[in-house]
Amino acid sequence: MHLSRRGFLAGTAALGATGLLTACGYQDETPTQGAGATWSFTDDRGRKLEGERPTRIVAQVTAAAALWDLGVKSVGIFGPSKFADGKPDPQAGGVDLNAVTSLGNVWNEFNFDKFVSLNPQLLISVMYLKEQMWYVPDTQTEKIDKAAPSVGVRLQDISMPEGIAKFIALAKALGADTETPAIRAAKEEYEKADAALAEAAKKAAGLKILLVSAQKDAVYVSNAPKFATSKHYQSKGLNLVTPEAPDESQGGYYQQISWENIGKYPADVIMYDNRGGSLSLGPDGLGGVPTWAQLPAVKAGKLIPWNNETPFSYQRFTPQLTELTAALNKFA
Repeated sequence: MHLSRRGFLAGTAALGATGLLTACGYQDETPTQGAGATWSFTDDRGRKLEGERPTRIVAQVTAAAALWDLGVKSVGIFGPSKFADGKPDPQAGGVDLNAVTSLGNVWNEFNFDKFVSLNPQLLISVMYLKEQMWYVPDTQTEKIDKAAPSVGVRLQDISMPEGIAKFIALAKALGADTETPAIRAAKEEYEKADAALAEAAKKAAGLKILLVSAQKDAVYVSNAPKFATSKHYQSKGLNLVTPEAPDESQGGYYQQISWENIGKYPADVIMYDNRGGSLSLGPDGLGGVPTWAQLPAVKAGKLIPWNNETPFSYQRFTPQLTELTAALNKFA
């Protein structure tokens, strides 16, 4: 997940009280798969939705990307989808950014008027803290909740395969065929890449690996079991460093430390957050931090990019596994 500009998980609020919601009956002139059918789905907040199957979906970009690879295409998205230079953000996965309406690209940006103009039948977002809908501004939750039913997908403390399974279940409920030849082939490629990672992890078992998200004013040492990607890497046998005192008030995802204390956790390899909101390796980023340059892993060039918001699909996770496997085989 993404660090807010003034600390990690500057909270968004959960959407209203749980209860039975019926999907709105807006009609689209060019309906997507499943129009006219009925559905029933209970989300991770215990909210049950049933009635006419929604076809006009607005989704937080993490959810939109996962569903897009499963054949469920949103009409609108919100959350980071483009960098400042206009290039697609990896968080957007395979979403065709020219075919969707963006309601906001940064934290606390959600254009409600655009949202309503899309005649939304369903809003989907992921949740990292209890029932907080990610990138839904707490100042707008009530009116957003009244405008359309919503589905929350909890990603806290689960592994990547578990997350992929959640989105497959949701896609099925939304009428998608999740057993197409393309999806089956993507799953097979994932399984091969996953087996290769397990072999590389055995060779690299003696390496201590540190996960960090770097900001200008502080470093966030990541608590591996909290993130779907790194939790999966641990299950494959990687020796990932665990911070001593993760901030439990923010879900236990990170321990914030100063740049002066970056050497607190010795590591042979560093996996660094390479999303747009974190410092890059260049001279204007991590390359310009003296204490970073002195770390043994940095001196040895044992650095691996890490995206803790990799979309939950076989198509997007497999390249991450392949890249990590290649690095481990090189460093072991």
